[in-house]
Amino acid sequence: MLILASFSQAQEKKLVQFSGVILHSDSLVPLPYVNVINITRGHRGTYTDFKGFFSLVVNEGDTIRISSLGYKKEEIVIPENGGPNLSKIFKLQTDNINIPIIYIFPWPTIEQFKQAFIKLRLPDDDLAIAYRNLDAKVMSQMVMSMPMDGSMNTRYYFQQQSEKLYWAGQNRPNPLLDIVKLNQFMQLLNQGKISFRNEKREE
Repeated sequence: MLILASFSQAQEKKLVQFSGVILHSDSLVPLPYVNVINITRGHRGTYTDFKGFFSLVVNEGDTIRISSLGYKKEEIVIPENGGPNLSKIFKLQTDNINIPIIYIFPWPTIEQFKQAFIKLRLPDDDLAIAYRNLDAKVMSQMVMSMPMDGSMNTRYYFQQQSEKLYWAGQNRPNPLLDIVKLNQFMQLLNQGKISFRNEKREE
């Protein structure tokens, strides 16, 4: 009985308060929500807080695994006869995860994809869009519909003032009574270069 009691006492392991801080290896920024798992005791453990701090009770000889998504895993074995408290700073290194390529299509079958491809209307290129935007009819309609801005109103006002100052102190002549202009108009009318017929505009 004495031999069994001494053997059982030798098998008992002391409890250790294991604490630590987990940082990023490059920037030394604390890493929150990092898993700290005791894989010796059935994957029990905890996770770090916002400051990267953790603390849990373990036994001497237990293996602790530090893991987080996007970082390489680290493991530490709790040393024996190291005292009731143990603290350590971990610096996790980033780990690249290669995810296979997944193609997502909005068509459930190949036949629906073929029909959608046949009915597809490709958009115009930049040159076709530029030609359409610079069409003379479109530009004229935009000019007639757009109001004058501040600079155009200022220019129109100064033109009106300049014309008033030019004819100040005298009567402004009537262009309908100008003999030279009237003679030129009659010549163009006799030559057929001026017509009063209503011609239908081509759309």
